[in-house]
Amino acid sequence: MKIKKTIVIVLVLMLTVTMCLGTSASYAKSLSSLQKDIKAKQEEIDKGKSKEKSLSAQLNELESTVYELNSQIASGEKKLKKLKKQLKEAQDKVDTQTENLSGRLRNMYKNGSVGFLDVLLNSTSFSEFLTNLDLVEIIYASDKEVLEDLQEAHDKIEKKKNKVERLQKSLKSSRATVEQEMKNIEAQKKKIASDNKENAKMLDEMESEAASLEAELTAKSNSGTISNSSTSKYSGGKFVWPTPGYETITSNYGWRTCPFHGREFHGGIDIGAAYGSKIVAAASGTVISAGWNGGFGYSVQVDHGGGIVTMYNHCSKLCVSYGSKVSKGQTIAYIGSTGSSTGPHLDYRIFKNGETVNPLSYY
Repeated sequence: MKIKKTIVIVLVLMLTVTMCLGTSASYAKSLSSLQKDIKAKQEEIDKGKSKEKSLSAQLNELESTVYELNSQIASGEKKLKKLKKQLKEAQDKVDTQTENLSGRLRNMYKNGSVGFLDVLLNSTSFSEFLTNLDLVEIIYASDKEVLEDLQEAHDKIEKKKNKVERLQKSLKSSRATVEQEMKNIEAQKKKIASDNKENAKMLDEMESEAASLEAELTAKSNSGTISNSSTSKYSGGKFVWPTPGYETITSNYGWRTCPFHGREFHGGIDIGAAYGSKIVAAASGTVISAGWNGGFGYSVQVDHGGGIVTMYNHCSKLCVSYGSKVSKGQTIAYIGSTGSSTGPHLDYRIFKNGETVNPLSYY
């Protein structure tokens, strides 16, 4: 009877541990999935902002084009005004010259032969008559030549005026086309801005949900149920340095002044390294989180058993996913500057039963 009771207690404990492990894994998996969604939404927002910026640049170019067209149209209006004035003056001269010539012709040839008799009667000889007649013809020819010159000048001005009017029509048509294009782009920009605003709202909600899940995951870590290891003690040996070839610590564990959050407790160490250089697992274990993690940017968390979890933040690229088994020294990500970061580096953290500890105590 006592043996049966012992077996029952053991089974209950095993079931409880299994449920705890399963629940923790479920939380971690949900968080990882949500982080992927956050990453996708952030990329969508970035693309939207890039498109909005591109449309703004197009609008600026089109505004410059409209400004130039308006300048040309204004210049054309001045030319047209000047040409219309010149045309009127030329027309007045043509009208005056035509009227003068017509008056003289009427006087010379009124009633048929009167002009001829005037020339004849005023002449003292036939020779003088021919001379006077030649003078009449010369005066007429001269008037006619002046009139033709005036008409030619008038026609040239008329052609210039027509040319400028055609150009004005073309410029105004171009301006109307550009202005319509601006309206279309403005409509696109307005829609994208609206979409970006909606996406940003969704991102805030997703990040809030992720923070809530992470808090629950941390709570379970504090209760000792986060480890996916089959052993309750860590047995992976000495940790390896997470950034091969780079050992400069740019920010230590403890209190500091952060450019993003002001006075804060830094729960890890920052290691300066070249963008794109390798980040390796400090010890063997199981990936319990991999993806976008708010201000940490792209982040990886590895459970090593015994309540020990290492965290690698601000990565440019991840090489593992949730549930992956990793070995000590295996490349799990690459150095980046994602999230709240001022430059390429690794924010390296170690948790012991859900609480951060100084990573240097493991080296």
